[in-house]
Amino acid sequence: MKAVILAGGHGTRFWPVSRQSHPKQFLKILGSRTMLQETVDRVRSLLSSQDIYIVCSDQYVEEVRSQLPELETKQIIVEPLVRSTASCIGLAATYLKRYYPDEVMAVLPSDHLIGQVDEFIQVLEAAQELANQNWLVTFGMQPSHPATGYGYLLQGEAIGKFGGYSAYQVAQFTEKPDLEQAAQFLLKGNYYWNSGMFVWKIKSILEEINSCMPKLGQSLKEMDESWGNNERMLELFASLENISIDFGVMEKAKKVAFFPCDLGWNDMGSWKALEEISSQNSQGMSSNIPYVNIDGRDCFVHAAQEKVIALVGVENLLIIDTPDALLVCDRERAEDVKKVVDRLKDKKLKEYL
Repeated sequence: MKAVILAGGHGTRFWPVSRQSHPKQFLKILGSRTMLQETVDRVRSLLSSQDIYIVCSDQYVEEVRSQLPELETKQIIVEPLVRSTASCIGLAATYLKRYYPDEVMAVLPSDHLIGQVDEFIQVLEAAQELANQNWLVTFGMQPSHPATGYGYLLQGEAIGKFGGYSAYQVAQFTEKPDLEQAAQFLLKGNYYWNSGMFVWKIKSILEEINSCMPKLGQSLKEMDESWGNNERMLELFASLENISIDFGVMEKAKKVAFFPCDLGWNDMGSWKALEEISSQNSQGMSSNIPYVNIDGRDCFVHAAQEKVIALVGVENLLIIDTPDALLVCDRERAEDVKKVVDRLKDKKLKEYL
């Protein structure tokens, strides 16, 4: 198995800490290691360093080299432009096909939290076994609450057991439902959060891309003939539709399977996600710094260590402070932080991106 770790995103929902020059996957959000380093650390018991590949834009190549000096240059796959996961994964599969045409690849985002690493490795091995039967495999996380920031998988017919884990067909994908629909999914008990992690044979995903996204498939074939021609690669990539692998392939493919899991998983997609795993006091308050609270409730504070923050009579807020930017946001609208980044772009305030 080869692991492809996606490290090209800008982490806009983690603004203002995550910036284009240094997005969240390169930050120490949870401990002494960056999120990218922790992602690589998780798979080291299963794979050697030579089996790990990173996909990122040219802007982040030096940062990847700095954080993962054990990787060789050929293990960093450079996206000509930032696109969504269909193009990114297709590019990585096309690259790996040159060297490992019959190999299985695992696709792992670089900014997820997984608390139960041993079990994650075991289910990854089970997924490899199923992928060798030409299934496109993903992982469904047991939902703990009606989250509206995740996509959902509907459990279909049973496929069998692999490595002690039961696999099922994916009957339906639902992308980010509203609160009422998410609550219904939770009650039904056969819906799972879509983890955004995948395992498949390299040739299987490329065949499905050719079938479900023929324009992308044709462009990938031309890219395969254009390695080293940066101008042509940029031209080809710029013409691609900006669409996720879920929409472009997984919702259309026939042999899509998943393993229900409970791995202590969090996609760390927003400040709300970080708040959910942070310890809270009896007033629902959590903070990474000393703070003063007078009659405040259910707030999350993240700020520079040398600063104290005082809250008086406020509720349900995310307060994120950096030296040059302050975010004050309703906790339930954490997903909308990316709109701040869009507005800053519109106002040409590039120094804050």
